[in-house]
Amino acid sequence: MKLNQLLQRLFGARRKDSLSMKNEMLADKSEKMQKVMAMLANTKEVELTCDEVFAVLDQFTEMAARGEDVSQLMPLIQQHLDMCEDCREEYKVLEKIVMNAA
Repeated sequence: MKLNQLLQRLFGARRKDSLSMKNEMLADKSEKMQKVMAMLANTKEVELTCDEVFAVLDQFTEMAARGEDVSQLMPLIQQHLDMCEDCREEYKVLEKIVMNAA
């Protein structure tokens, strides 16, 4: 094999890997941008902060466990949980605890 062919194979492969990585990064950025745009589209005039949600999350969880329609009773909490991954994770942990205690 000639030196040029060897270099072509070595650097050509790197270039392909580099292009593949660029495409993955662009796809990741596009996905993140779509999430941000969806969150902006769902933004309401009145919203709660994470601290405000956390203050009543135990009550919300207990009501949901009893089968009450929390989306009607506490719509701002439900809206926040739909938008905020951190609070949603906290809710899921509380939900498991409440369900296991029952």
